[in-house]
Amino acid sequence: MRRPIRIPWVAVLAAVSVSCAGVVARGPVVTPGGVRFTLEHAAAKSVSLAGDFNDWSPSAHPLARNGSGRWSIIVALPAGEHKFMFVVDGEQWLVPPLAEDYVDDGFGSRNGVVIVR
Repeated sequence: MRRPIRIPWVAVLAAVSVSCAGVVARGPVVTPGGVRFTLEHAAAKSVSLAGDFNDWSPSAHPLARNGSGRWSIIVALPAGEHKFMFVVDGEQWLVPPLAEDYVDDGFGSRNGVVIVR
């Protein structure tokens, strides 16, 4: 299995917002309570976090929405690498626009990777 390439400057990009067709993302941020995942998607009715830490369940980790269309959740994750994607409205699997790294998901797309140290 090929190890993902790590590029140190990607962590700097995590603090920058990226806009694409009304979707604004911020990279995952490790906080004292866990990892904060954030997605701005004004048109979404629901957003969930799916990953190897919840058996890729599209409903196990629903994000909460604030009034401006920003969705977020803090998830306690153990140390290590964790693959993830966002699930919008229960059916659209969205590759995270910002992540520490990316790996092929085996289905023609990519998973974001967050590293908890």
